[in-house]
Amino acid sequence: MKLRFLLILSIVIFSLSPILALKETTIYLPAVQETEYGYEGALATLTVNIKEGEGHVYVDTWPLTKIDTQASARMAKQVACDILNLDCSNYDFFYIIRSEAQIVGGPSGGAAMTIATLASLLNTTINNNVLITGTINLDGSIGPVSGIMEKAEAVSKKGNTFLIPYGQSVISVEETKKEKIGPLVIQQSAPKKLDIIKYAKENLNLTVKEVKTVQEAFKYFTNYELKVKEVEFKRTEEYQKVMKKLADDLLNQSNKLKKECEEKLSNSKISYDYEKQVSKLCSLSLDKARENYNKENYYSAASLAFSNLISYRYGLNLIDLLESKNKKYFLKNYLRNIESRIFDVNTSNIELYAIIEERISEVRENLELGWKNYYNENYIQGIYYGSFADSRLYTANLWKEYAEEFPVYIETKADLKEISNDVISKVSSILTYISFTTSNKFLDKANDLLNKAKDNYNSKNYYSAIILGLKSEANAELSAEVLQKDKDYLIELHRKRALISLNKTNSVIGQSYFEYAETLKKDNKDASLTYYTYAEKLSRLNKLLNKEITSEKIEPKEYLSPVSCNYEKAIPFFLISIILCFIAGIIVGRFI
Repeated sequence: MKLRFLLILSIVIFSLSPILALKETTIYLPAVQETEYGYEGALATLTVNIKEGEGHVYVDTWPLTKIDTQASARMAKQVACDILNLDCSNYDFFYIIRSEAQIVGGPSGGAAMTIATLASLLNTTINNNVLITGTINLDGSIGPVSGIMEKAEAVSKKGNTFLIPYGQSVISVEETKKEKIGPLVIQQSAPKKLDIIKYAKENLNLTVKEVKTVQEAFKYFTNYELKVKEVEFKRTEEYQKVMKKLADDLLNQSNKLKKECEEKLSNSKISYDYEKQVSKLCSLSLDKARENYNKENYYSAASLAFSNLISYRYGLNLIDLLESKNKKYFLKNYLRNIESRIFDVNTSNIELYAIIEERISEVRENLELGWKNYYNENYIQGIYYGSFADSRLYTANLWKEYAEEFPVYIETKADLKEISNDVISKVSSILTYISFTTSNKFLDKANDLLNKAKDNYNSKNYYSAIILGLKSEANAELSAEVLQKDKDYLIELHRKRALISLNKTNSVIGQSYFEYAETLKKDNKDASLTYYTYAEKLSRLNKLLNKEITSEKIEPKEYLSPVSCNYEKAIPFFLISIILCFIAGIIVGRFI
């Protein structure tokens, strides 16, 4: 009876363990400190806490370190979530760094931060006799660092295994030589190659190993191997229903305009040169669009049909322009007619709002280009932009008509002003940091979108402010990432991130952006990359507006498989906890 009581008590104490509840992991960070004698090795401690929240990353360091440490924390969180194929937008990540020494901050703690983040997400203990130094890259690879010798000396006082980036086991050190010439002693220093693996074993009783990736390093810390879970794109029934209707409408309208264009051309009196040009526009085939439609790739079919729609409309308008007595007057009336048909978006469904507003914005942008060419007396180019704006306005009206059939989402009860302000503030801080280190077209686009978001916020158009803010955030992230990896790699990375996000939601706009990005992969890598990232960000719109906290339940056994290693095996945390709790139960039992 007493034994049963002790067992129950142990289990209860274990189940209430705050460490598991808070997902806390502590790991040592090898670092260097600057002293009056030069650089010396030092150790800091990093504690990672993960709680339900809104996807924020908080960094608390003492003594204060460089801003690179904050960037490393954000990267560690993203890489860990990517490796596990997790949508971490409903978690807040806390990184607390403490050191007795005035350490030199920087990105060299990125690998350790990622290991600790993975361990916390998976409720897995780590072996603190193992330490690591290395930066972290988007794909989970570990990048080079400096001060390996100094860090090794500090590590040897705490652990028995030191993991370093691949290719850095041979380092350069200064060797001092003294030469006596008569009464004089001349001291000279020269660089010397040193095998840190051999040196550490013989002089520090420390095992040094090179590692290429976080996944490889994770095995040394936990004795577990990470499993890779594949993610596939699954179109929802609601999405397919809406896209099929869109494809039907655009195919029918395109076919109608194609026939009108061919008929008008056959009766026109335009010159031979223009006739050849218009003939190419009118004769574009819809076969590829129909082929995609038959395969149930409705969005692709709609996109292809829309491209043809622009061409047919341009062909029709070009004939009318060329046959008109006053080309200037014709273009002016056409552009004004389009302007008169622009409407305000009026819906409480933010996804539908985003879709329609994006198309209305394109109408306005192309009208502006149309007017610019009008004033420059370039009427043929002006009629092209007018045709594009007219076609885009047609699709905006189609989406407007779908309002009742569009998948129903819970209307937000949250403060839209507060949410839009949060989004703008977040992307503003990201851009402030990135602007110091990079300059490219993604950054320019991010700043342009942020300014538009602020304008809409000031005009109390909070839906637009949120959407533009999220797009700005997407471009801001890309502006930093394109410096590290090639486009093909980034496309696959953001494709995976988008899939992770999409599989947690029924987002129509997310699925449409994703499918559009798929069609652009071969021909326009920048656009494909952008739309994959939009799919990831905007598929969370409904969740963002309603501040849902539905954190994904993580089952460690789905991600971990035990491995046999030669290095020291860490004792599972749960086993230690059970033993300690059992002992505590015996003590309490005797007391009772």
